[in-house]
This record gives sequence, C-alpha cells and structure tokens, in this order.
Amino acid sequence: MPDDASMSQRVEYEGEAQPDRTHVAKCGYLFKYRPYKFTKTWDLRYFELKGKVLEYYLSQKQGANHPRGLVKIEGCVVEIEGRKKSRFWVFSVVDPSGLNLLRMSSESEKEVETWVQALVEAGCTKRYLKECFRARSPLRSADIRWKGEDSAGLKRVPSNQSVLDHRWAGSEESAVTGLETADSLADTLPERDGHARRPRQPLPKDYASDSGMSESGTTAGPMPRSMTKRHSDMRGSTQLYTESRPSILSTERFAFTQHSGILNLMTMVLLATNARLILENLMKYGVLTNPTRWLLFLVPKGHTNLMYCWPAMALFALIALGIEKLGAKRLALERKASMAKRKRDMRPVEARRKAAQMAARSECLLLSLHLANLSAVLVLPTWVVLISDTPVPSFMVIIFTITLWMKLTSYAHCNLDFRRLSRDKERRRADRPSRPGGEGLGEMDIPETIHQGVEAVPGKKVDYPDNLTLRNLAHFLVVPALVYQTTFPTSKRFRGRYIIWNVVHLLVAMGVLMIITEQYMAPTIKTSVAPLRELQVAGIVERLLKLAVPTLYGWLIIFYALFHVWLNILAEITYFGDREFYKDWWNAATIGDYWRLWNVPVHKWLLRHVYYPCIRRRVPKTVAAVAVFFVSAVFHEMLVGVPLHMVRFWAFWGLMFQVPLLFLTDYIKKRANSNQIGNYVFWFTFVIFGQPMAIMLYYHDWKKMHPGLANGS
Repeated sequence: MPDDASMSQRVEYEGEAQPDRTHVAKCGYLFKYRPYKFTKTWDLRYFELKGKVLEYYLSQKQGANHPRGLVKIEGCVVEIEGRKKSRFWVFSVVDPSGLNLLRMSSESEKEVETWVQALVEAGCTKRYLKECFRARSPLRSADIRWKGEDSAGLKRVPSNQSVLDHRWAGSEESAVTGLETADSLADTLPERDGHARRPRQPLPKDYASDSGMSESGTTAGPMPRSMTKRHSDMRGSTQLYTESRPSILSTERFAFTQHSGILNLMTMVLLATNARLILENLMKYGVLTNPTRWLLFLVPKGHTNLMYCWPAMALFALIALGIEKLGAKRLALERKASMAKRKRDMRPVEARRKAAQMAARSECLLLSLHLANLSAVLVLPTWVVLISDTPVPSFMVIIFTITLWMKLTSYAHCNLDFRRLSRDKERRRADRPSRPGGEGLGEMDIPETIHQGVEAVPGKKVDYPDNLTLRNLAHFLVVPALVYQTTFPTSKRFRGRYIIWNVVHLLVAMGVLMIITEQYMAPTIKTSVAPLRELQVAGIVERLLKLAVPTLYGWLIIFYALFHVWLNILAEITYFGDREFYKDWWNAATIGDYWRLWNVPVHKWLLRHVYYPCIRRRVPKTVAAVAVFFVSAVFHEMLVGVPLHMVRFWAFWGLMFQVPLLFLTDYIKKRANSNQIGNYVFWFTFVIFGQPMAIMLYYHDWKKMHPGLANGS
C-alpha cells in the first residue's frame, strides 16, 4: 500500500487540483495499512467519502484542512479480504489495472459492510477475495461462522483447526477439489444483523496480489503444497501472459511497490561508508577526543567578568517591568485628565486632541526608556565578552543575551498594544453620546479581545494592567517562548521520568557532538587553510565535501539536543503546553519553508514584531521579508563573531544570501509544480556548501588572527 506521501494517477495531495467534495456520504475512523516502514503498521486514520472521492486525515479535527491523501474511486474495485488475525475485517480499493490504492480494516464487521456498500454506491465494483490465495496462509475455521451443515453435507469442526485439516464426510478427494469445496463453504456464511451474505464471486485463475503482502505486512512466501495446483495442471499450451502490466520500476507502479530491500541496501552502504571513514580517521590521526577537556570549555579560566552578566540581565528585566508600570500609571492619569476635561464641557474635538497629545508624550517617554534599557541589554554583555577570552562560555552569555533582548522587546511591544487598545476603548466610550440618536458603542459592543486586553488562550485571562507583576514577567522569561502573552497554554501534569530521560539524551547528544567535532571536523578544518589561502578550487571543493558529512551530523545533533530535548525539558519544568518548537523542516520545498519550519519560536517572534509591523505601515512584502532576514542575519553574526572576537560578516552575508534563494526556490516550485527540486536546493545550500564553507572561512580568519596557534589545536 502507498504511504501517506506516495503519489499516483489516482492519489492527489496539497497543491494539486481538488475536485468538488462538499457532500459527505460516509465518514469514520478506519485502520490504514502502511507497508513502507521497517515495521509494517496499521495507522488509525479518519476517512470521508465525498462524492467519487475517498479522503483520509490524521484525525477528525483536521477534517477542515487539506487531506493527507485522496483516491478517486470511480471505476475502482472494492476487494473484501475477510477477517484477519481473528479480529480485523480487511478490504481494499484497487485500481482497474490491479494497483492497490488503499487497504483498510476495522474491528467491526458491520462497519466494514457499511463502508463497502457506500463505496459501491459511489461507483465501485465489489469483489470477494479467496483468503487462502490472498494471504498465502491456511484459512482458519475461526474465520468462518458455520451454520449447521452446508449444502455439500460437510460437518462443523472445532474452530481451532485448519480448513485444510478437516475430515470430510464424503470420500477423499484431491487437494484442488478439497480447496474448491472449502471455498464454497467459505461463501456459505450465516445471516448476521439481519443481512444475508452475498455469495463470493469467482476469482480469476491468473489473479495475483499486486502488493504480494500478507496481513502481517511481510512478503508472501511460496504457497503450501496442498494449496498449489499440481504441476500436471500446467500444460505446454497454457497461457502465462494474460494481461498488460507495467514494469515494477515504472511510474505507474513505483509508488505502489515495496522498496524496503533497496532501503536496506542504502542503509548498509551508509553504515559501511561511515565505518570506513571512522577506521581511516583512527588510523591517520589516532584518538583525538579527550573528555577531560570538555569541562574546561565551561570554566571562565580566571575571567570572572562573565559571571556578572547574569545578575545584570535580571536587573534589566526588572527595569523593563518598572517602565511598564510607569506606562500603566501614565495611562491612568490620561483617563483622569480626560474625565476632567469632559466635566469642563470641552468640545469633543478639543478633548480628543488633548488626549492624543498626552498619549503621544507618554509613549515617547516609554519608548525612550525601553530603547535605553534594550540597548544596555545588548551592549553590556557584548563588551564583557569582548574583554574576555573564553569562546564557549562567551557563546552561552551571548545566546542568553539575545534571548532576553527578544523577550523584553516582545514584552514592551505587547504592552504597548494593550495601552492602544485601552485608549481605543475609552475613545469609543467618549464618542458614544455624540452620535445621532444617542446610540453608540456600549460595554457589550466592544469586542472581548479589546475589553480584556489579552488574546484568547486556554486558562485564566489576565487583564491589563493586572499582568504587570514580577511573577508574570518571571514566568515569561523562563518559558520556551519568545513572544509575550499574559497567559500561556499549560500542561496538566509534571513527569519527572520524562525530564530524567531527556537529560540523559541531552548529555549523550553533547558527548557525541564533541567527539564529532574533535575527531572528525577539527582535522579537516585544519587542512583547509592552505587551499583557501592559495585559492585552490579543487582543494577547496574536496575539503568542502569531506567536511559536509560530519557537519551534517553535528547540525542534526544540535537540532535534536536544542529544539527537541532542551526545550521539552524547559517546557516540562514550566508546565508549558504548546510544544511545537519545530515542524517538518526536512521536507522544505523552498528556503522560505525551511525558515518557517526550522525554528518556530523565532519565526513567531519575527512575524509578530518585524514582518507584520512593516506590513501595517504599508511596506511591500518583499521589503518586509528582507527586513526579517536582515534582523536574523545580524543576530547570527553576533552569535558567531562576538565570542570569537572577529566580526567578519560571513554569517551575516550567508543569511542575506538566502533572500535570492528564497525567490529562486519559490519560482522553481511554481514553474516545475514540484517540491522535490526546491528540497534538493535546500539540502545542497545548507549541507554541501553553506555550513562547511562558513566553518572553513571562520577558521581561516581565526588562524590569521592567531598565527602562534598554527601547529596547535
């Protein structure tokens, strides 16, 4: 059976033309067979039959979204396989050419009957399969409900015996005759739920399962001797070519053919290649990994200046809270002044003008204070790092500095929006008497989000300015989110074992990363200085290709350790509920898809505080996208250049180079109508060229700054 990502002439996915599927004739949960894994599985999916199309989703909640896949069933055949494993009732949707499109099952026989009937009414043809031929295994009597004796005079036997082991009441017959009699018995089934079973249709003699898979998902082996035709039945004139069939590797059948053997071969080749590289590295360089040096990277080596950065960051957060409390007091004074002006019977136009002036002065003051505080958040730790000579601890300080800056920026921006919404509410309330007929916006006319001043999220709502508390700010600073909200979705329980297991994963991942860096990346990087200095193109390309593999492994380990393990540990400790820290970035069809899926917290921050503020000011979308990449490029350069004490803008220009690639991959996707080309471009730019080249360039500049370390590590 095809996987959720497989495609054929009858299976369509997102981005393709979708037929009209407004009327749902049948819906419900079924098990869908997936053979393209190491362990074959039956996955629960939500199916909907809409007209001539059968769709399936991950769950019923996603029914409003695009389906995971769909099959046009008009002209197809519904093959009823019967009961498997004494529990599941299996049926399949088969193309007229014999290609198996979907294989489904359910524990309820009645549910399967209703689905089959619905598919038949939608345009399919029903066909019963002889289970002994289909599954290549003996048909168990437990799969057939006998009703006394049938027309052939056969007696009922215990349910734990095989049909082929039955002792018939009549004379002994050949294996083929007995098999045909067993099939006739299987067709004679009792009435159930008031519905009489239809007799099975005869199976073509040359029929063979397209997938060749049994109910367990394994490749069907040779049939038992008692189940095969005798060799004497095949004469010299027997026709063996009876229908037109495409080749297994052709586009018509490739998506519906099992390729686990090829996947196993690729896995063995990958293991053998990496084993050779490991052995070659050990024979050439010996053991370079020294675990005792790992802890030294975290020691400031006498430079205690970095330790003062942590209390300074806490002080900056308290200053931001004080600025917002000042803004809340200024807002309350504005309301009192507005009421006093209305009591003096000022004209509405004059009152609004005075209120706007007071609000502008207040926001100008608050903006100046926030800019000074946010500038200090970046400048002070950066200055401390530049006077220190500890790259790894400095990197930790810089990454927490940037995180705090982004959080405090979101904190200031969100509370600014709360004040604007509050002023809008007050202005609407003041304008109410001036409207004709005395009609205006009352308390119930104001939208809930404006009235509350917060977004609708699960949990208790907190109105502005009640959110301006130390506890609320401290909770925001520790949760794995960069955009501020007064409340966040929360989890229901704390799992201590989950944290311990993730801590073990984190330690193992960091250890493997250090081994890859010291044992494999460092020797290759050291030998790349000469080709770069002499601009030897062949040597540079060779070093890039050799460095690409360990860099890829290190990049994947960093992704797993940071975005999956560490952020989940932090979310579990803080009871943070929304843990979608990343999406399926490995399937990115464009560069833009990768940056949207790779780092979801940063992507949300850039959307909320960079991209959409530019759009609201009528900035073109292209310019807004460039602004997003510019901000990201500045912080990437800061992460790399400041701890190494050399700002060379390699990371900056590497990020800005993504902008033309963004438009190029979007154009390729639209022009070629395919996601694969853009995915190849993404993997090449990041794995083969981008990251290895950036590492080589930074190391080359590092060696130029430290010529005395030419022979050292």
